[in-house]
Amino acid sequence: MRRPGLFARALFRLTGFVKRHRLLWMPAGWLSHRVASASDSSVLKRWLGPVRDRCRGAMSAGDVLEVLDALEREGLRYCLAGGWGVDALVGRRTRSHDDVDVALDDYDRDVDSAVDALVRCGFELVSTHEITTWMPRRSYLNDGAGHRVELVSLNWSLLVNAFGNGDPSRRANIEDRVYAQGSIDGHKVPCLSAEVQLLYHTHFELHAQLRHDVSLLHGELGASSPALHTS
Repeated sequence: MRRPGLFARALFRLTGFVKRHRLLWMPAGWLSHRVASASDSSVLKRWLGPVRDRCRGAMSAGDVLEVLDALEREGLRYCLAGGWGVDALVGRRTRSHDDVDVALDDYDRDVDSAVDALVRCGFELVSTHEITTWMPRRSYLNDGAGHRVELVSLNWSLLVNAFGNGDPSRRANIEDRVYAQGSIDGHKVPCLSAEVQLLYHTHFELHAQLRHDVSLLHGELGASSPALHTS
C-alpha cells in the first residue's frame, strides 16, 4: 500500500482526534453523510468530497487491486462485496468507498492466510466479530493511514435457502448465481452477483450510499431479490 503524503497523514490525525472526542461525532457524522449523499455536480461534493475521502481513508481503485493481488498470490478464492463489488459489476467507480469488503469462499479455512497476506502489505488485524447477518463472520484490518479492509464469510445456508430451494446439497448448483465477474480499471475481478448483493441489502435501513448501490443494482443491472424459502 502506498505511503500517504503529509497532507493525508494530517487529515488522518484530525480524524483520529474527532473519533476520540464524542461531542464531535454527531456533527462530523452529519457533515460526512451530507457530503457523501450530495450530487457530484454540487459545490459541497466538489469542495469537501476530496477532504472527506482523505479523512476517512477512501479506498481508490488502485488500493483495491493491491488488496486483491495480495489474496490472489496466496491462491485464495474470494469475491468483492459491498460498494466496490457493486461498482465492479457496473464497470466504473460511481461513488467514494470508505473500505473494501472481500468475501472469502471458505472463511474458516482461508481467513488466517488472507490476514497474513494483507499484513505483509502493511495492514494490521484490528478486530474480529461474529454477528447474525448475511455475512456472519468478519475480520477488520487497517493500515494506519485510513485504508480499511473487511474480510467476511458467506452464509451459504441463507444462499441455498434463497437460490436452491433450501436443499443443502445444491450449493454447487447455485454458485453460478452467487458469483459473477466485474472489472476495476479494466482488470477483471470476481464479485458477488447483483442478485446476492441485492439480497444482502434487505431487512435493514439503508443510508444514502447504500440506497445509491441499490439503485444501481435495480436500474443498471436489473437485479431482483429472490424469494426466501421457509421450512
